[in-house]
Amino acid sequence: MVKRCLITTSLAVFGVLLLAGCGGEGDKVDPYAEVSLQQATRGPVVISKGFKYKLRNPNIVERSGDLLLVREGNIMEIIAGRSIADKLEGKDLANIQFNVVKQYSPFVHFKCEQIVSDQDTVFMSAAGAIAYPSVTPVDQFKKKDHAEYDLDRLKWNRTQDLRKVVDKQYWVTGNVSLVEEDGEEVWMLSGNRGATVRVVDPTDAITMMLKLLVANNVPFEGGITFTEVEPWPDRQNNHVCGNVVVDYVKYMDKIVGG
Repeated sequence: MVKRCLITTSLAVFGVLLLAGCGGEGDKVDPYAEVSLQQATRGPVVISKGFKYKLRNPNIVERSGDLLLVREGNIMEIIAGRSIADKLEGKDLANIQFNVVKQYSPFVHFKCEQIVSDQDTVFMSAAGAIAYPSVTPVDQFKKKDHAEYDLDRLKWNRTQDLRKVVDKQYWVTGNVSLVEEDGEEVWMLSGNRGATVRVVDPTDAITMMLKLLVANNVPFEGGITFTEVEPWPDRQNNHVCGNVVVDYVKYMDKIVGG
């Protein structure tokens, strides 16, 4: 009788351990709810603890540094992550998943935690701050210190006039292009009659927006700060008036600032 009890007890314990094993890694609940950009931003609401979502095969419009711009119909949103643009190199962008957390500050966007592809799963670093842009609806944006200005008022051969605009902030329209200078790609803004300035130190957000303008053949409209007059010997050769920092870019119904 004692022997039979021991056997029965042992079998029971083995059964409990077996059942416990069945509740292992394979049975963990996926914390990321699969949603579309429409559902994640406009609803209907998909319940997910901690606002964790998986965005599968989003249309990646542009990317630069820590930022991606993704699109669904007329909805465009930002996915942010340390060096996320570089981490997409070599991956099949038509078969990729972003595991993200919806963030509400400084504006609604998605912070990437993992990039899942056929090749591997890349875990994003949480270290280091991301330089987020400002994103403002056009009807809520105030130009403040940026005065309306005709870019073609700048003349490459009028040194004194160019010196007067240094450190001035202007709201301008024109054309944007990417050219090669001394083996490096450089953004240029030009007026309709040829006045040209060089864009220096563009942020990830501004770079992404300039790429978007070029890709869609959209003219530039935005705020700039004139920072430096091109040296006279260089102006004689390239007819570039000087350097500017792009502070804001208008695209569709949004104003994006660096």
